Amino acid sequence: MILLQSHSRYLLQILSTRAQNLDKGVELDCLWVEFGDIRFHIQASTRNSNILLLSMSLPIPPPETVFFGGLPLGAIEAIKARYGVVAQILDPPRDGFNLTLKLNLSKLPPDEGSASFSLRSQTSFVGKYCSCKGSGNGGPIKSSSE
Repeated sequence: MILLQSHSRYLLQILSTRAQNLDKGVELDCLWVEFGDIRFHIQASTRNSNILLLSMSLPIPPPETVFFGGLPLGAIEAIKARYGVVAQILDPPRDGFNLTLKLNLSKLPPDEGSASFSLRSQTSFVGKYCSCKGSGNGGPIKSSSE
């Protein structure tokens, strides 16, 4: 599965901080491992503080897993359905990763009558992305909405 119930706490912190401080362009380049075998890499530039690149390396799945485009069958459709216009799947992904997403924070829905992003939008966005993780169980891909 590509969408799991538990969140990456480190990714949650990074995305929360970034979404709340879009006006502050801070360089970001973090690489870490969670859940024993899932590697994450997130990058952001000061040139465009609205864009983040998030790459994930998934564990080796069982041999019966069906792949399409380097991911378990149905993963690309589930990601598109869940994250919409905020995420663009980069093809090919960065070297050494199964999936690279280009996250455009400027596509988060603004508060009505305000140029800033609503806390609800930020929370929803961050929760969705922090549950984007892979597991090697080879089960069907599920797209869950919040």
